Amino acid sequence: MAGLTKEQKAAKVLLEKAIALSGMSAEDFDKLGEQERADWGKSAQDALELEAADAQRLANETVANRTRANPAEKDDEPDYTGLTKVEQGGEVLYVHPTCIDDHARLGWKEV
Repeated sequence: MAGLTKEQKAAKVLLEKAIALSGMSAEDFDKLGEQERADWGKSAQDALELEAADAQRLANETVANRTRANPAEKDDEPDYTGLTKVEQGGEVLYVHPTCIDDHARLGWKEV
C-alpha cells in the first residue's frame, strides 16, 4: 500500500490543526457547515505558518548564538608549515617542496 502524497499529508495536518483549534471532536467538526470548516481551516493555516516562522526564527537564533559563543579564530597569516619560501622580482611564494625544481626553472630562488 502506497503512502500519502505531500499534498495529502499537508491536508491531513491542516485538518488536524483545524480540529485542535476548534476544540471539537473530529465527528463534531465534520458536522459543521462548509464555511465554518473553511474558516477553521484558514485559522489552522495561519497557525501552522506562524509555527513554521517561529521555528525558523529559533533556528536562526541558535546558529547566531553558536557563532557568537564560538567565533572562528582569525589568523593574520596562513599556515605555511611544510612549504618552501621562494622569491622572484620582489614577489614571495610558498610552494610545496616537490615544486621547487619547476619554480627554479622559471627563475624563482629559494629563500
